[in-house]
Amino acid sequence: MKCMFFIIAVILIAGSQLSIAENNPVPEYEFLTNPTTIMTSYYDYLPGGLNTFPIAHQTENGDGTYLTFMARENTTTNRRQYYGYLNQDGTISDYGTITWQDYVQGYGDVNVHPATGDGIATWHETITESVCAIAWYDYGLIIPPWGWMIGYIHSTPPDEYLWPQIHKGPSPLGDDWIRFYHISKNAAMDPFGHPCEDMRILYIDIENTPTADLTQILNQANWTAVYPLYSWRDVSCRPSASFAIDYVNPGHVAIIGMAQWLEGNMSNMPVEEGAFVWESFDFGETWDTSNLHDDGPGFAFYEVDNLPQFELPNGDIPDKLYTRPGGYHSTAVIDNEGSVHFPYLQEYTMEDSAGYYYYLPEFLPQAEFMWDGSDFIYRNVPAFPWMDTGGSGYDVPWGIDPVTGDTLFQYSQGLYYYDDLSPWSSVQAQSFSVDNEWMIQLWTDCTYLFYAIIGEPGYYEYCIHPLIAISASNDNGETWSEPLYLTDIYNPNYNFADQITVYPYTQKIIQDVNGSDGKFVIMYMDDNSFGSSVQGSGQYTGGQINECIVQLDFSFLGLDDEPIQNIIFSQNQPNPFAGSTKISFSSKKALKEATAVAIYNAKGQLIRTLSLILETPQTGFANWDGKDASGQNVANGIYFYKLQGAVDSPAGKMLLTR
Repeated sequence: MKCMFFIIAVILIAGSQLSIAENNPVPEYEFLTNPTTIMTSYYDYLPGGLNTFPIAHQTENGDGTYLTFMARENTTTNRRQYYGYLNQDGTISDYGTITWQDYVQGYGDVNVHPATGDGIATWHETITESVCAIAWYDYGLIIPPWGWMIGYIHSTPPDEYLWPQIHKGPSPLGDDWIRFYHISKNAAMDPFGHPCEDMRILYIDIENTPTADLTQILNQANWTAVYPLYSWRDVSCRPSASFAIDYVNPGHVAIIGMAQWLEGNMSNMPVEEGAFVWESFDFGETWDTSNLHDDGPGFAFYEVDNLPQFELPNGDIPDKLYTRPGGYHSTAVIDNEGSVHFPYLQEYTMEDSAGYYYYLPEFLPQAEFMWDGSDFIYRNVPAFPWMDTGGSGYDVPWGIDPVTGDTLFQYSQGLYYYDDLSPWSSVQAQSFSVDNEWMIQLWTDCTYLFYAIIGEPGYYEYCIHPLIAISASNDNGETWSEPLYLTDIYNPNYNFADQITVYPYTQKIIQDVNGSDGKFVIMYMDDNSFGSSVQGSGQYTGGQINECIVQLDFSFLGLDDEPIQNIIFSQNQPNPFAGSTKISFSSKKALKEATAVAIYNAKGQLIRTLSLILETPQTGFANWDGKDASGQNVANGIYFYKLQGAVDSPAGKMLLTR
């Protein structure tokens, strides 16, 4: 398959200065288990559910990991819900369908009862009606022939609660109990013809003992139901939201997401349109409107100046661009300081004089918003490579050269594209550590793919290869690392050249390995045909459902190290250069031997990290041979360099001309 090329805005680079954002370097990592295929599926769409963590690790009893995914064995069979069990070393112990009943199933989630090590799965299926199924797997005593015991959770018509999730957290009954939450969203139409998507919350308290009776979860009568968003349908306020649990402050749970006003009595909406959060402090039993907060008014999260002067089809050039999420499949977490996080794919839209909206498909970065208990905070993940110079107060994927006023572009970091540049759904996942301030965000990235589509030299190999990207933080998301392109075709740890890696999922809680390292399982699809036949593009050939275990070093930020200050000189010689160049630094304070020199391309992307060689305590240098981190020659052009962690280190500029 060949990439199709399009003429769009070009990258303009001029001037001598560029303010580089202080992102953290790409963290060190390794595959504890190389990507392994569980099975081939002919349902080439999300293997997991919506807003779910379909991967859960055993803790108190057992050391394996449960997975659940939907798959189709061939092009004529029903879509079924499967389970998998990974041993501690990541090898696949077992997998198969959860039930023997051949119904249309899918969109599942999984969790674990700690003391027994039993898995608890949920999904929805269609029998004579659409229902949520729930099952538990007896880890200690396999029950023939399947090992799973099944129950069903029904809806009262006309409601139709689907897309289920299973969460666990602290219980009001004490430390020897676990509260499980079954979350589902209403697919029934509201009075205005839109899916309601109001959230049903079921909860049940189960003893956390090896003899706990998990058959209780199979009877719907044992669950207590609350419907905090039910009345929103009357005014067609559609809540695209996720559910999160606070593991440090028992009782604190939250609903967080995006509220859309569709139609109806706009003067009587429960929240302003835009970001909202609703917190409960009694384990989700009651939802007081005093704890309901929004960041409206208006559908946009915030506005930015249209400094690049993007033009609409009718010739309008709006003064402002509006940011909003471009997808709603995000998970949510509450960090160990009680802040609620919601990752999303950021979209930039423009309004013409007739009131029609358009979005810029070239710019779809990964982002998050966070509720810290008093305010909403918006972040790009990671921050864009330059700081906003246009006075909007927010980073944007284009910067303005402070000398010439030329526009510098960075393309998308968030989605997977077809040849016609229409977006394909992505999953925005966020995980955290209960014991540390560690966080990761996981998404499907199309930056390199987009460069290939527009004919950027050196990127043709990526024309049908989206990347799974990870950004990491060890300060509860205050700062993020540059993207780790896990499935890069030049990844030295594993050859991904023959894979089309999409739809990644991971577990909710990062496992602490040794105080600085954390590990997590990733499940994704290696699509066969670059496209989803389920979504109307791509061949009907399916793909492989793969898993791997990644260990990541969270000490990479160096927060305990004093930052390097007062860089008074930096220069590379020769400049321009054709083969290699020596980059020299001088500082008023002593430089540290472990300091790294970061090389950025003209788009502001980190492409190589070099070790600083000390000549004296205050001077050092690094040699760059014009190659990227994978050892490939980079294209001719302008590149920037700076010391990582140096607060006062300006970015130097150099020109490669082979």
